[in-house]
Amino acid sequence: MLNQLESFLYIANTEILSYCKDGVRLWVLKLLKQYPTARHLAKAGVTTVSKIPYVTKERAEDLVANAKRSVASALDDTTAEVIRSLTIQIISLSKLIALQTKQLEKNCNLPEVELLKTFPGIGTYSAIGLMIEIVSASRFSNVKKLASFFGIHPVFKESGDGISGFKMSKRGRKQPRQILFNVARMSLIHNPLIKEIYASHLKKGMSKMSAIGALMHKILRIIYGMLKNNSAFDPKIDKKNSNKIVNAKPNGKQNKERRYLKFNKNAPISRRQK
Repeated sequence: MLNQLESFLYIANTEILSYCKDGVRLWVLKLLKQYPTARHLAKAGVTTVSKIPYVTKERAEDLVANAKRSVASALDDTTAEVIRSLTIQIISLSKLIALQTKQLEKNCNLPEVELLKTFPGIGTYSAIGLMIEIVSASRFSNVKKLASFFGIHPVFKESGDGISGFKMSKRGRKQPRQILFNVARMSLIHNPLIKEIYASHLKKGMSKMSAIGALMHKILRIIYGMLKNNSAFDPKIDKKNSNKIVNAKPNGKQNKERRYLKFNKNAPISRRQK
């Protein structure tokens, strides 16, 4: 419905879209409920518009002024009625979703949810959302497959202008990544281990968003370990595992003979190399 509403706003109230870059806010919906098209909004009084919650007098003046010089083409009553009907339904469904979310948090007492909540940064709603996506750790033979399922595994990407590097794949549905992103943000506030890892990534020269992406992958690895071993979060275990990887010795001797092979022009190469 939000997608349908946006398509109507392109032709009926174009200027209002500048306030919807980060999603359609409740005050925008209430505004459209009263003034669905630019023609209706242009006739509105600034005092009346400013009575809508979160609409200040300055914002109301801008809204009315923009509506008066709008480039919108669909100003008829039929379009207005469709937009008004959509906004009413969206507001109603938003209230229903909020009610169902509270019921879900209240009534969902799964042991896995309680286990995930031991991780500082994961609340009830996030824990339920993660378990809806994961279902069971036994579905994934290793953590790499779980990372691929969430679409946060690194892949090599190259743009047309030659810029390349390893980036998050972002394959699959975005909802699981949204949950992990919010968990990473909250963990930066409440989880000392994640704070420490984040600081080390920034020290290495990572951008803030890239560092948060790395945290999402790290948090998912920790979650997988918690679910697989049915154990509460313990930062000491994670640090112990990290030290094992750092201090691990390579298995067997490395064969260095291939390094000194003479150049062979008949050796197979890729089309890109050719």
